[in-house]
Parts: sequence; structure tokens; C-alpha cells
Amino acid sequence: MSLTAAGMPAFMIEAAFVVIFSAPVWLAAKVVGADHPTLLRSILSLVAGTVLAAVAVALGGLLALLLVPLAFLLAFKYVLGTSFLGAIVLGLAALAGYAAMLHLVGKGLTSG
Repeated sequence: MSLTAAGMPAFMIEAAFVVIFSAPVWLAAKVVGADHPTLLRSILSLVAGTVLAAVAVALGGLLALLLVPLAFLLAFKYVLGTSFLGAIVLGLAALAGYAAMLHLVGKGLTSG
């Protein structure tokens, strides 16, 4: 079996990355007590946040520094069903989850 960058193996790798990068948001949504803490909604909230962030960068100029985090907070609020304060806590918890993932990956890469 050869691992190629095209076809089904590439799709499986891409799907794994989507799930891995959505997991901290999903777990944080469960911790915060969101109304809809599912993995699919976590993926959708990240997609919606990315689209809104791209629009904010295209239209906002320097104001985009404030609009991009707001885009993700609004996506968390409306897609996952949290309050605005819950979206802030969710964002901070997801950020901590990403930091933990990077720390663990860094430890794995440096251990010989």
C-alpha cells in the first residue's frame, strides 16, 4: 500500500486534521455547557469563523485586529449556542487546548 497525496488517502488525512483541530472547540463547548456541543457544529463554527474573519480582514483593514476574534466569538455563540460570555470562555478554553496540543506534539518531536 502506498501513501499518495491524491485520492482517498489524502481525503482521510484531511478529515483527520479537521477532526483534530476541531476537538478543542468541541471539548470546550462541552465544558462551557453549550446548547449544541457536537463535533459537527464545532467544525461548522470554525468554518463560519474563518469565513467571517476573511471578510473582516478584506473589509476592515487595521480594524480587523478587533473584528477577527469577534468573528469567532459570534460563530461560537450562534452555531454552538452559548452566551457571549460563554463564547469568550469557550474561546479561551479552546486556545488552552490548542496550546496543550502543541506542547504535546513538541514533546513528541524532540524525544529521541
